[in-house]
Amino acid sequence: MESPSNLLLKLSRSLFADTAAQEKFIHAVTNPQPFNPAILWVQPKPTKNPFDIEIPVSWQPPFVDRLA
Repeated sequence: MESPSNLLLKLSRSLFADTAAQEKFIHAVTNPQPFNPAILWVQPKPTKNPFDIEIPVSWQPPFVDRLA
């Protein structure tokens, strides 16, 4: 793995005082997890959703549906 850029290191230090949290943040940024696509509803949701959707996570806003 390449070493993180100085700007990424500086950002992690400004966000987290704990070095373990800094390393976890750098790892998350340099090795992102894949996520399924999502729909952001800007108009009222249809009564019958035309897509297969995932169960919402706790932090997910009600106007967003994650697709299966």
